[in-house]
Amino acid sequence: MLFCRLLPTVFLLLSASVLTPALSAQGAQAAEARSSEPHQDQADSQHGHVDSGAFLTAVVATHNGDDLDAARAFRAAAAADPSNKDLVKQAFVRSVMAGDPEAVPLAKINAALPGGQTIISSLVLGNDAAVRGDWPAASRYYQQAGADPMAHLIMPMLQAWCHQAQGHADEAIAALTHIQGSVLVPFYTLHAALIAQVAQKKAQAGDLFAQSARLMPGYDLLLTRSYAAWYWEQGEQTKARTLLRSMLEADPVLALAGTQLQASISHVPVSSSQQGLARAYVLTAFLLRQQSLQQARQNAAGQESRHMPDDHQFDEASRLMLGFALGLDPHLAEARLMLAEIQDDEGHQAAARETLLRIPQTDPLAPVAAFRLALADSVTGHLDEARDKLTRLAQASPNLVLPVRALGNTLSAQKDWKGAIAAYTQAIALAGPKKTVDWSLLFLRAMAYHEVGDWAHAKADLKAALALSPDEPMLLNSLGYSMAERKEDLPEAEKLLRRAVMLAPQDAAIRDSLGWVRVEQGDLKEGIMLLEQAAEQTPEDPEVNYHLGEAYWRAGRHSEAVDQWNVALGLKPEPGDEALIRAALARAAAGGDKKAEQIQHASPPKVEVPADQSGGKHTP
Repeated sequence: MLFCRLLPTVFLLLSASVLTPALSAQGAQAAEARSSEPHQDQADSQHGHVDSGAFLTAVVATHNGDDLDAARAFRAAAAADPSNKDLVKQAFVRSVMAGDPEAVPLAKINAALPGGQTIISSLVLGNDAAVRGDWPAASRYYQQAGADPMAHLIMPMLQAWCHQAQGHADEAIAALTHIQGSVLVPFYTLHAALIAQVAQKKAQAGDLFAQSARLMPGYDLLLTRSYAAWYWEQGEQTKARTLLRSMLEADPVLALAGTQLQASISHVPVSSSQQGLARAYVLTAFLLRQQSLQQARQNAAGQESRHMPDDHQFDEASRLMLGFALGLDPHLAEARLMLAEIQDDEGHQAAARETLLRIPQTDPLAPVAAFRLALADSVTGHLDEARDKLTRLAQASPNLVLPVRALGNTLSAQKDWKGAIAAYTQAIALAGPKKTVDWSLLFLRAMAYHEVGDWAHAKADLKAALALSPDEPMLLNSLGYSMAERKEDLPEAEKLLRRAVMLAPQDAAIRDSLGWVRVEQGDLKEGIMLLEQAAEQTPEDPEVNYHLGEAYWRAGRHSEAVDQWNVALGLKPEPGDEALIRAALARAAAGGDKKAEQIQHASPPKVEVPADQSGGKHTP
């Protein structure tokens, strides 16, 4: 398998890119020494002393995902201690990741150190030679990296573009098309087609595009745009538009840029060998990114392996490749979109926003960047900005579900429930004719209906969602619990919740819901057992603790009930849940319970919220 062959490379790349604990400890020690010696002579820094200020700045920038600031700070630290190989290496790698031209002189310095000639330095120097137009030198540098497994996989593309730049297009195309048995054959064929397109070998380019399309699994953006541009140049505009439209219909995110992509349909995405090299690196980054996502899924399923890099390490390697790509083509939107996705997954939302903002508004993929920016704004609490961006996107693409649905989510986050209902209703109407309505869209609208107290519509949406996905535990739980809260057809609610427990036996919220239904039906023994299990799983959930307290109260265990409500009150419950907890304590105090009375007087009660607007994790 391809990814098994990539693993040795990932380890090699990461040996140069991951900030080691030893280096971090060294920086901390240096910082401590610096603080204890405020008047230390600057000349001492040239004799093995780390510039702690620059180093710590670099560590913080690395932690925040800001490669450019990290690169600058590591360079400052390395300048203060040029004999420190670890600092020089970190300055070099972060400069590569940032696509910073300063990576080139650092590559030369790094290569001169013992053991410093690595795949990374060879590729950086090869890319620099390509940018300068010294293609023979570029080819030689790439050849030095060719023994590495990853470089071996992309080396045919790198060398082919070097041949093309030197006027040897036929040789480049032959080298790529003669490769057999590799999982990258579809991509080799695509790059052969791109080389033919750049070399104005129009008939051969068309044949190779057609061959690549037959081999490619699914739609590929670069292939589709390049092939459509070829069709357009041949005067076959209808075929060009049909090809592009088919891809847009298959990808709802790319569909956001449909108007812009159609407007630039005659534009050839790769018009030079330098751009071709950048695309080869983007492909490598994509492969590593896919391995990262697969590794994350395995880790989430408890399938971690001591012999496998974790998903963060794969993403570090992917970012290196994207740094190469952006160093060759700073305006490459696909590279910036992938980089922003990685930064966002790593929790570096600010860095992801900066990456997306560097995509020019004139780029055909600018609407995709705008959508990603809106999602980042939502996550970081900039809801007004997110709403404005999504409103513009929805207006620009009135037939697309994605921006309207995202707008509904943002309006829900702003508690504009009526606006959210309108947005979700529009999204459902748009999805209906295409038969793409999914249960989650109905669930989202049900949640908004619930918040405005419209149980009839909320229930209808939940039932419609269950018709689409009858085995979805979240839906079964939401409908069953909502019915139980209203004491509506408790046997049916129990049936729904028992099925949910069967499908998700470890879900504490579902177990709590079933326990509450049993309490409402008068079966305190099973109800308390289920609620105690849920409380043990989620001891900091105020709603679960409230339910358990109510069950204790009904069972005559009044002291335990008051204790449980006291715990629930200290867990910062939602306003609706707090109102229920305080009402329970007031009931206990009115019955003469001194502890409940003391709790009641310990803090002023908040304004009560109508029961139908209580929300909670169980309700839709």
